[in-house]
Amino acid sequence: MKKICLLFLIILVLAGCATTVRYFPYTQQRFPAKSFYYFVTISPGSQHPPASEPYTVIGKVQVSGHASDGVTDKILMDQAKTVARKRGADAIINVKTKNFGYSGMYIVPGHVSYRSFMVRRHEEVVVARYHPERQIPYSDILLTFEGDLIV
Repeated sequence: MKKICLLFLIILVLAGCATTVRYFPYTQQRFPAKSFYYFVTISPGSQHPPASEPYTVIGKVQVSGHASDGVTDKILMDQAKTVARKRGADAIINVKTKNFGYSGMYIVPGHVSYRSFMVRRHEEVVVARYHPERQIPYSDILLTFEGDLIV
């Protein structure tokens, strides 16, 4: 039972680490948090709010995650909206999304394994076997979302 609980705890910790969220405040002023159902507007970098409605930039949010962990653009956007609601922002402007593809080789070092066999009643034979290093190719995509929070 303890092993099952430990396994569940490890899976829970790994699932919670799928995205990395960073917030950089630009002002010391605090704003009340918005409700969970508040609609946060997202504007791409080329589109700005109307000049008739002044706004104040209160900070910057960056969210990133790996595609191999099941992270999608929608998940990153939802995480950014959650941060905006907690900080009391009305919208996210100057939004940029980037995808970095990378690949490499994961090297498993060589090792020696020992196995023992009972040949006869009182005779034991130990066999050593060398396993050479293995190179395992991998590739992944790092998805990032960043934007400025405004009030």
